Amino acid sequence: MAPISASCRSAGITMIDQIILKIASRCNLNCSYCYLYNHEDSSWRERPKFISDDVFDHTLEVIRAYCQRRVAHRISLVFHGGEPTLIGPARLTALSDRARSVLGSSLASIAIQTNGTRLNDKMVDAIARSGIDVGLSLDGPAHIHDATRVTHANRGSHAAAILGLQRLRRAGLEPVALCVVNPYVSGKDVYKHFREIGLTCITFLLPDVSHDNKQSLYSSESKTPVADYLIPVFDSWLDEDDPNVVVRPFTDLIAATMGGETGGDLFGNPLQTYVIVETDGSIETLDTLRVCSSGITRTKLISKS
Repeated sequence: MAPISASCRSAGITMIDQIILKIASRCNLNCSYCYLYNHEDSSWRERPKFISDDVFDHTLEVIRAYCQRRVAHRISLVFHGGEPTLIGPARLTALSDRARSVLGSSLASIAIQTNGTRLNDKMVDAIARSGIDVGLSLDGPAHIHDATRVTHANRGSHAAAILGLQRLRRAGLEPVALCVVNPYVSGKDVYKHFREIGLTCITFLLPDVSHDNKQSLYSSESKTPVADYLIPVFDSWLDEDDPNVVVRPFTDLIAATMGGETGGDLFGNPLQTYVIVETDGSIETLDTLRVCSSGITRTKLISKS
């Protein structure tokens, strides 16, 4: 769920303010629900495992030119994958330094979305020194997380992810937790676990399915399985009444209800203000559309010389 620029939308215009940059196209986990590897699309097999310097540098030049044509415009970079930490701490540092050097004041921020299992001391140090914000994928306590977020050897990843969280905190970094809704478990238990381990910024993501495979993947006697998961989470969050705890999509929904900006693309079907650049430089549309059919996100656009 990428943020939408409130200033752009309020002005009645649509400008790109975020680039989701796939710096790695492979992953060390094999999450059962993954929209990228375990649904309809297999285009990742055709792409380089890692982004090249040429593709990265050309992408930065395109971003810089884009911002220069728009007064005081700034763009955020999100290092994504696959699992972006596979690129290693030295290369991650080099890419971050290059981005800051080329984009200068046009760079709003750099973030990384990780499963947390490869956050050793060297990687965390690279993230901290480079000033990178962290999004950490967690789906709840071990028995819930490990049922779906497994290695290629079918081993759970919760312990490794929590160890990564602890290392981030020792470095003074507090990540945003991203959790995929699992309609077969208790959302209340998941939220309780997150609060017990001290998370204060949590985003719940809807499971990615198409109309064709929704029933086979998420069959339920309930007509509202996602709501059955999320409503107890909302009630727990509301009862806690702590303004320092931010839970999306609830904050987005409340903002939309009050006539404000949601900060996301889940409600109201706003125009996207972000694009995705793959490791080969291909510019594609919203990743989660891959659950529909292979190649559906392809465009004829490419970010490389």
